[in-house]
Amino acid sequence: MNNKDLQKQVIKDVDEKKSTAKQYKMYLAINTHWDREYRWSFVETRTRLVEAVDILINTMESDPRFAYFHTDSQASFLDDYLVVRPENTERVKKLVKEGRLLTGPWYTLPAEFLVSGEALVRNLLLGHKIAGNLGKVMKTGYNIFSWGQVSQLPQIYRQFGMDTIMFYRGIDQSNIDKLEFKWKAPDGSEALGITFGSYHRLNFWVYVYRPYNDQGGLNREKIVNNNGFLFNLCDSYSSDFNHWVINQPQFKSLEDAKAGLDILLDTVKDKSSTENLLFLQGFDQENPDPAVPDLVEKLNRDIDFGKIEISDLGTYIKEVKRGLNDKGLYNKLDVFQGEMLNVERSSDPFAPLYIGVFSARMPLKQQNTDCENRLENWAEPAAVWANLLGKEYPCKVFELAWRELLQNQQHDGIGGCHVDRVTTTMEERYRNVKDLAEVITRDSLVKVVTEIDYSHLGEQEIGVTIFNSSAVSRTEEIVAEVDIPHEWGQRFVPRSKYKRPLTVWVYDSAGNRVESQLLTLEDDTRFAYLKYGSHISFDVARVKIAFSAINIPSMGYACFKVVPKQTVDRPVNTLCPETNVLENDFIRAEIRGDGTLELLDKHTGSKYDKLHYFEDSGEMGGPLIYQQPYINNTYTTLEQNAQCALLFSGKLYATYRIERSWELPQGIDAGVKVYVPHGNEWIGQEPVKRSERKEILRITTDVTLRKHSKVLEFETTIQNNIKDHRLRVCFDTNLSKARYCYADSPFDVVKREIAIPDSSGWYESAARTLPAHSFVDVNDGTNGMALLQTGLPEYEVVDNKKRTIALTLLRCFGTAGNNSETYVPQPLAQCQGTQVFRYAIVPHNGSWQEGGIMSIAETFNAPMRVVQCTKHQGVLPQKHSFFAIDNPDFVITALKKAEYGSGYILRGFNPSGKDIAVTVKIPKIIRDACKVGLEENVMESFIINPDSTININVKAGEIYSILLSR
Repeated sequence: MNNKDLQKQVIKDVDEKKSTAKQYKMYLAINTHWDREYRWSFVETRTRLVEAVDILINTMESDPRFAYFHTDSQASFLDDYLVVRPENTERVKKLVKEGRLLTGPWYTLPAEFLVSGEALVRNLLLGHKIAGNLGKVMKTGYNIFSWGQVSQLPQIYRQFGMDTIMFYRGIDQSNIDKLEFKWKAPDGSEALGITFGSYHRLNFWVYVYRPYNDQGGLNREKIVNNNGFLFNLCDSYSSDFNHWVINQPQFKSLEDAKAGLDILLDTVKDKSSTENLLFLQGFDQENPDPAVPDLVEKLNRDIDFGKIEISDLGTYIKEVKRGLNDKGLYNKLDVFQGEMLNVERSSDPFAPLYIGVFSARMPLKQQNTDCENRLENWAEPAAVWANLLGKEYPCKVFELAWRELLQNQQHDGIGGCHVDRVTTTMEERYRNVKDLAEVITRDSLVKVVTEIDYSHLGEQEIGVTIFNSSAVSRTEEIVAEVDIPHEWGQRFVPRSKYKRPLTVWVYDSAGNRVESQLLTLEDDTRFAYLKYGSHISFDVARVKIAFSAINIPSMGYACFKVVPKQTVDRPVNTLCPETNVLENDFIRAEIRGDGTLELLDKHTGSKYDKLHYFEDSGEMGGPLIYQQPYINNTYTTLEQNAQCALLFSGKLYATYRIERSWELPQGIDAGVKVYVPHGNEWIGQEPVKRSERKEILRITTDVTLRKHSKVLEFETTIQNNIKDHRLRVCFDTNLSKARYCYADSPFDVVKREIAIPDSSGWYESAARTLPAHSFVDVNDGTNGMALLQTGLPEYEVVDNKKRTIALTLLRCFGTAGNNSETYVPQPLAQCQGTQVFRYAIVPHNGSWQEGGIMSIAETFNAPMRVVQCTKHQGVLPQKHSFFAIDNPDFVITALKKAEYGSGYILRGFNPSGKDIAVTVKIPKIIRDACKVGLEENVMESFIINPDSTININVKAGEIYSILLSR
C-alpha cells in the first residue's frame, strides 16, 4: 500500500470511528474572571484591564474565529476600560452590538449575602443601563462570583427577563446527579439552573489550555533558559513583593491538550442531560490569548466525539433547553428551593463556599450597611417627598452615590479578601457615599420643612419636625439636640456670667405637652451658612433631650414645638427602679456582676439569663475561612468582674455603661516565618498557638432602654489591640426545643436548621457561622429571642441546650488570602484601634412573624430623623403621610424615582409565608399606577380608588414593585 492509499485508509478509519462514537456539541465560552480590585489596587488592576481589552479588541477585529468573549457578566469591565480608552468607544460598541462582546447584566459582581436586596437590584439596573448604552445586554445569569446564592435570585432574574442561572458555589456537587436542575424562589418563580462540573468556570483552561502551553510544568528554569526573564522592582520605593515574567516562552503540546480534553469530557458528559457540553476558557485577571482559536482547530481535526465551537453562553443555554425538551427531560429535572448555601463536600479546589468572607474586615461591612441605610431608607424617600413638592430629583447625584457603593460591593471588596490598599480606597468611597446621601437627605428635608406651616410659633419657640421613612407609623422615644439662642436670655442671669437651670418642654401640634427628658446641656457657638455670602454665628445652649413621639405617620412627618424653661427635671418614676436594673412595661433587665444580663419578658413571663457576654478565640486562617490555631484557648467574660455605671436615668430613656478590662493573648506564635500559600493554612515547623504574651482588651458597652420599646439596645466600643483572634458577643437563649433559626436575607426571611451535620471526610467543614442582613431569630413556637444588628452579618446559633446566639464582632488576621501569591503582611485586616458595634435583643412570644421582628429590625436600622427650624409660613399641615400601607407583612424596601420617565417606584416584598392583600395610600397628584418588574417593565395597570388608594394582592414570597405616575 503506497502512502496515498495509506492516507485514504487512515481518513476512512477516522471517519468510521467518528460515525460510531457518541457526538457532543462542545461550546467553548472564552472569558476572564475579572476581580475589579483584589490582588492589586483598583488603579493598578485597571491598568492591567486596559492591556487585556486592547489585546481583546485587536484579536476580535483581526480574527473572526475569536467569535465571542464574555466580560464576566459585569458591565464595569468595559465601563472602566473606556475611562482610559475613550477613543475606542465605537470599536467596543460595534462588537457589543454584533453580539460578539457580551457584557452585563451586572455592573459589578456582588457578594449576594453581604448586600441588601435593593443593592442587588440597583446593580442589575446600572449594569443593564451601561451595557444597553454600549449596544446590548447579555441576558444570562452567569453567577460564578458570589459565595452562595440568595433564595430570591430566581425571582430577581425572572423579573429582569432571565430564566437561567449558572453557578457553582453553594450547591455542593455531591448533592446533584445532573448539571441541570430547576430552582424555585419563595414565590414559586422558577429558573433553569446549570452548574459546571469539575473546575467549573475554568474547566477548559485547567484541563486543555494549560497542558497545551505546558504551564503546569513551567518553572523559573524553563523561563530563563528559553529567552524569558523575571522582573522585580527591588528598591526601597517598591511595593512589588512578587516577580513578573517577561517574554514568556511558549511551549505547545497538542498531545497533552488532547489528553486533557479526554479528562474534561469524562468530568461532564455523564452528568450532562443532553449532548451539549459547556467548556470555559479563562482565569482570574488573565489576558485573552489570541492562540485559542488555533488550539480549537487543531483539536477539532483530531477528536472523534464531536466538535468544539467558540460560542456564547446564550447559545449554549438555548441548545440545552432544546435538548431537554426534545428528550422530555425538562419536567423531570431535580427541583431545589431556597438559598444555595451548602459547603462543598467533594474535593474540587475551586468550589468551596468560603464562609469566612461573612466576617473578614468587619468595619467595611459596617460601613456598607450604613451607606445602604442612608441611601435606601432616607435619601431616596426624602428626595421623592421633595420632588412631589416641586424640587428636582437629583438623579445624577444618586447615580454617583450608587456607582461608588456598588464598586465597593464587588465580592472581593465587601468580602474582605484583598490587600490593604483596596481597603483604604473602599473607605474613601464609603465616605463619599455617606456624604452624598446626607446632602440629598438634608436638601430634601429642607424642601419639605420649607412647605410646612410654622407661622404659629411664638417668639421664643422652636419648631421640631420628626420624619419617619418607614412604612409603619411609629411610637418611640426620640433623642434630639435643640439649640436655644443665648440672646433669648434664658440661659444666663442678665448682665452676668452665671448660668441658670435650663430645660425644654415639648408640645405636639394639638398643643398637648409631650413627655420629655433632659439628657445633656452645653453651651457653644453655632454657625449658619448663607446662600449668598459666607455665614453668621450665634451662641447657644445645646439641649439634648429625649421625648415621646407618638404615632408618627408612615413615610411622613409630625410637627412639635420646643419651649425653653428655667427649671430642673426631677423625675420620680424612672426606667431604673433599682440599682443595675432597666425596666419598662415590656421588659426588665438586671445587670450582673460579670456584666451579663438577666432579662424578663413581662408579656410572656419568660426569663433569659447569661445574656451579653464575650467570647474570644485564636485565628490563624484568613479572609476565606476561620481556622483556630493548632493549640487554641477560647476565653469568655463569664464570671469576670465588670464595672457598671448609670449614664442616663429618666422616665423615657435610661442607659447603663458596662466596662470590662480583659486579658487576652496578644496574637499567635509559630516557630518560623508564617505565610499563606493557599488562603487558609499557616505553615510552620512548630504548631501555631495563641501567644503567651498578653494584653488588656478594653470593652465598653452602653445598654439603653426606652419607655415605649421592647428592644434592649447595645452599643459596644472596643479598643482592639489584640491580633489574630475572633471576638463574638453571645446570648444564651435557653430555647432548647428550638430546631431552627430564622434570618433575613435579600427580599426574604430564611429558615435554617440549628443542628450541625457530621462533616468528617468532607472537603469543606459544615458551616457553623451563617449570614444575616439585620436579624436572626430563635424560637420554639411559644417563646423567642431575636438579635438585631447593623452591619454585623455573621452569626452562629450554637447547637447546644442553651441555643446560644453568637454574633461575630471582629475576626482579625494579617493576610490577603490569595491562593497563588505570597503577600507582605496586611495590617488593616487585623482591625486595630477603636471599633464600635450596634446591636439589640428583642424577646417575643410565638414565631418571628407573631413577634413582628421584621418590622422591628427595619425600624432599628432606619431611625427617625429630626429637624429644628424657626418660625416661617407654609402650606403643608402639621402632620402628614406621603405614602402608607395597611399591612405590615408587606415590607417596603424602596421609594425612589423610576429609572426612566417621571414616575416613582414603590417596592416591597412579602416574607409572611402567606398571600396577602394590601391597600396602598398614594398622593392625590398620582394619576396612573401600574405593577412593574424589577427592570421596571409594565406588567399590569391598577384602578386608583377615589380616596387615592390602590388595592394589590401579593403572593407569599413575592417581590412587588409599583410604578406611580402623575
